[in-house]
Amino acid sequence: MSDRLGGALARKPLHFIFVLDVSGSMMRGGRIQALNNAISEVLPHLKDEARANPHAEMLIRVLAFANEPRWVIEEPTPVDQIHWERLEAVPRGFTELGSALVTLTDALSHLDEGTSAYPPAIILVSDGRPTQSSGTTFAEGLQALLNNRWGATAVRLALGVGRDADMHSLRRFIGDEDVPLLRADNPEQLVEYIVWASKAASKVASRPVVGGGGGLTAVPPSPIGDPIWSTLG
Repeated sequence: MSDRLGGALARKPLHFIFVLDVSGSMMRGGRIQALNNAISEVLPHLKDEARANPHAEMLIRVLAFANEPRWVIEEPTPVDQIHWERLEAVPRGFTELGSALVTLTDALSHLDEGTSAYPPAIILVSDGRPTQSSGTTFAEGLQALLNNRWGATAVRLALGVGRDADMHSLRRFIGDEDVPLLRADNPEQLVEYIVWASKAASKVASRPVVGGGGGLTAVPPSPIGDPIWSTLG
């Protein structure tokens, strides 16, 4: 009997986590508004992906970071129950990405080691260079993530916003030279790229692929619009 008919087969959890920069620089050029629009835009696409995959239960979490990490959606929540509340950037806020990755790792550590869940899908969006006012460096946070079973096997994608985004750090977060690393230079690109990354990550994570973003062969969209964030700094 087809598993689509009775739905008798258990759906394995697919944890989908957005890690979003809300530092002070995200206030420039409408970046935080564009990020909110992008997340609002991507949720219907993720709902479609969830409906199209009868084997996976997509569970969403959102972690924002500036001077410190803050869970916006802490409990793994089915995507069809998400009601997005717009984020605000933190005036003069730093980019404490290292601390955010430690917080993320702690959350992943609470996943059942024996579960048959799919690898998590993690999408990082940032427009700056990681700071370390909290005492935790980006390198330390990344190492903590990679030392975690779920962090190491996660599908990790990253998106830079504007010309000041530290693309080197974002590439290190991805950890796979074959996985596209994108930079959005206007609001339209930010929406397009987050939608692309989310759909690509959910497809790859729900396949039996081991490690990083292996198997991610989707072609990202071509840049559109004027690169306004490449000149705003």
